[in-house]
Amino acid sequence: MSTDLAKALKATGYADAEIPALMESFPPAVTEYLRDFRLQEVRDIVETLLYIYIAQNSASSRGEGAGVVEQSCYAYTSGPLFALRQAGLIESASWNGTTVLTANATGEAIARPLMEARLRALDIAGLAREIHEVVPALLAGTVKGSFVNKTFPSTLPRTEETFIRFLLNNCPGLFTECERFSSRLRAAGCAVLAYAYDLDGAKADGVVYTFPPEFAYILKGVLERIDPAVREHYDMLLESFYSTFTVLRYLACGEDYDRIRASPAHRRELARVLAELDDAIYVLEGVREEDGVDLARFIVKDRNLYDMRLRDLGRALMAEVAEKIVIDRSAPAEEPSSPIPEEPSPVPDEPAVPTPAPVAEEDEWEELVFPDEEEEEAEEDEEEMEEPIVPPPARRRAAPPSSGTVALERRFGEPSPVPAEVPRSGELDIFLGHAQDGQRVNWSPGRLNNGHMIILGGSGAGKTETIRCIASELAAQAMPVVLIDFHGDMAASSGDIRSYKIREGGQYYFNPLELDPDIDEITPLRATSDFVDAISINFPTLGIQQRRKIKNIIKDCYRMSGITGKTETWTRVLDFDDIEGEIMNCEDEAIPAYLEDIFDYKLFSGEEKISIPTILSGGITHINLNALPENLRYLFADLFLRRIYYTLQATGEIPRGTEDERAKFRLFVIVDEAKLLVSQKSGSKTSIKAVLNKYATEMRKFGVSLILASQLIAHFNEEILANIAVKFCMRSENKKQAQENAKFFEVSEKDLLNFQPGEGILIIGSEKMNIRIVPASERNH
Repeated sequence: MSTDLAKALKATGYADAEIPALMESFPPAVTEYLRDFRLQEVRDIVETLLYIYIAQNSASSRGEGAGVVEQSCYAYTSGPLFALRQAGLIESASWNGTTVLTANATGEAIARPLMEARLRALDIAGLAREIHEVVPALLAGTVKGSFVNKTFPSTLPRTEETFIRFLLNNCPGLFTECERFSSRLRAAGCAVLAYAYDLDGAKADGVVYTFPPEFAYILKGVLERIDPAVREHYDMLLESFYSTFTVLRYLACGEDYDRIRASPAHRRELARVLAELDDAIYVLEGVREEDGVDLARFIVKDRNLYDMRLRDLGRALMAEVAEKIVIDRSAPAEEPSSPIPEEPSPVPDEPAVPTPAPVAEEDEWEELVFPDEEEEEAEEDEEEMEEPIVPPPARRRAAPPSSGTVALERRFGEPSPVPAEVPRSGELDIFLGHAQDGQRVNWSPGRLNNGHMIILGGSGAGKTETIRCIASELAAQAMPVVLIDFHGDMAASSGDIRSYKIREGGQYYFNPLELDPDIDEITPLRATSDFVDAISINFPTLGIQQRRKIKNIIKDCYRMSGITGKTETWTRVLDFDDIEGEIMNCEDEAIPAYLEDIFDYKLFSGEEKISIPTILSGGITHINLNALPENLRYLFADLFLRRIYYTLQATGEIPRGTEDERAKFRLFVIVDEAKLLVSQKSGSKTSIKAVLNKYATEMRKFGVSLILASQLIAHFNEEILANIAVKFCMRSENKKQAQENAKFFEVSEKDLLNFQPGEGILIIGSEKMNIRIVPASERNH
């Protein structure tokens, strides 16, 4: 088989006119090497090279392109990284025990024109229209400080020790606009998410948006489309805030002494602030410095008064930021979820916080903006003891609800249409609907024991629409979602959706017998056993001897393909067409009869391979199985979910103690008709149907959330129910369904029969409430 590089580049999204010039950047040896891969595999290799080319800016404390943490590439480990190493396009190094990857000179020579082509296709004018004018002024580096211009935090920072973090925490609208800009670039392939890593530090700082080396050209194009007077206004405003912030940090922590000496603007601001502190300090007579720069010296005469005055000045700066950087998108004045308060205030109102606001403000400012040096050292010692590569916990302005389960918010008027809510910093809130008293109900999986949910309901209850809404809400927050759809009606109506319809002819496929050198869990023997196990459950009359013959045939095919137990042979692919030939010539005629449908439908071979790394990279992946015979639907779903299980298992467990709720999840798996993949009895020997039992008990630690839909609570055994934190029961289709579900939810059968579409009873932990799901037509993203 030979893959045309031009076709692969076209499939990657490049215009026909661009492709000839782009192909010239590929050395002949690399072009020849790529011919041995399938079209989808070449696309994955190219995309992975571009990912590394961009993401290596996430570790730039020693300059641009210092490297990307290898763990950031977990979605690209099934072959592309190995291929890039074999082709001599990337290299790795170890810093403080962490492996970082970079594109070498040859890799950059290929990636650079590919990225430049994407930049030429970027709608700069559209970007300028979509974002607030302050965003490019901030990101362009007009405000100097310890902020790397080629990265931007994907969640609100936990601390405020840098000016950029102070701005983002005290002006949520600014963070939202910057994140909007970053997400837009990521959707255009001009930004990626990666772990930020300081090569002089001990661990990663968290997940950030990372921009390519050509980021300056994007900002230049956007800035040129902004009114010069507006640009000058924000430049001056940000410089003013930065001077005040720097001076306050200096007075509280002794930082930035040299920077203040070097800047006349900073020295003027210091003189102004010292005048505000005249009752708490003695200002000494000026001492002539050798470089001719005089810096005011003082002695603190009343430490308590001095600290109080600094906190007052800090709150005043907070209020000024909130007042002057107001991002207005013409939302209705009464909109309750607007991220920017109408009145200038140091801290936005938080009705859920029982403590007085001034005390909360004082504690936040003292501990987070200007922390005591001893406390900082203690925090650093604690961080060194944590496991590496843990995104930092989000900074919280309000305590969570006392139950730690359901987030309820005050509602002012009817919620239709429902505005998109600004996510809590580093946390994950999925809007479901409204309770009977009108309060907004969110599902916050990161705050529960596990992220699993079951949804029950009969035909017409609104179960499918609920699934669509949850999938869209997750995708809107950049969480990857995969929908296993047996009936073809689950595709979400909005969001980044890629749909694979598995049908006769093999347009889309995945190969359950393909191996990956980076996934030790899937050996030739393990892949063979899983495949035969799945076959035997979906064809229960298949005998023991017949199963053994199928295993031996597959083992022989591996051997003939040069694939052994050594991982260096696992880059070779066992083609399912080879297995078909051996199976169809088997002397036992029953075996071909059982497997004939698999080969006729090209279930595991075809034109375009479904990429699990692509699924894990984000958006909604819809696996539509309704065109297959019933037995093949469940066979495909089972083997596909197993492959996901092994892939995530290979990335390692989510580190214990991770407080960032978003970092707890790598994938949300939604399965309709889940009863078909769940053991009906705990002691059942049909291990294939227990695949979801295994997921419910084991996959949480690997970052998987399961959302399982069915008609009856009885479809889920005790093992499943014990590991499901959220249970939602909608309208029953008939009295029999109502009887079974009502007993578990402790409600009347009449209630379950009389619910309107979208209504149901929700149990989260020990809390139970009636809610109405808000349909997609009433939501705004």
